[in-house]
Amino acid sequence: MKQIVNIFKAMGDETRLQILLLLNSKNVCAKGISKHIGISEAAVSQHIKILKQSNIITGHKEGYYIIYNINKEVLQNSMEFMNLLIDEDIKKHSMFGIQEFNILNCKSNCKSMKRCCKKKLEEETK
Repeated sequence: MKQIVNIFKAMGDETRLQILLLLNSKNVCAKGISKHIGISEAAVSQHIKILKQSNIITGHKEGYYIIYNINKEVLQNSMEFMNLLIDEDIKKHSMFGIQEFNILNCKSNCKSMKRCCKKKLEEETK
């Protein structure tokens, strides 16, 4: 779950999203990213550091330059997580360490039954 959180945090910046859009169309070095996006190389370096830490991008050396590209596997896992939020199949939640919501646990652990819990309990006991 922590990896998913880090990915979404890294993608929560407009400049980093612009970098990802650029890298989606072609693999580029930091200097090329700087020129295409119109920010300093120092700023690009900071954004690349965050994207690499979350494993969204990878780099390989070509001569004097490091060429960056998108790690599509990581983005695919993020998409699977997003689909999980839409999907109602509880069994899939365990892949990301999410436990099934059980109204009976809520009833025994909540100090004050909230409206939503009462309604859900009534539905499940019918």
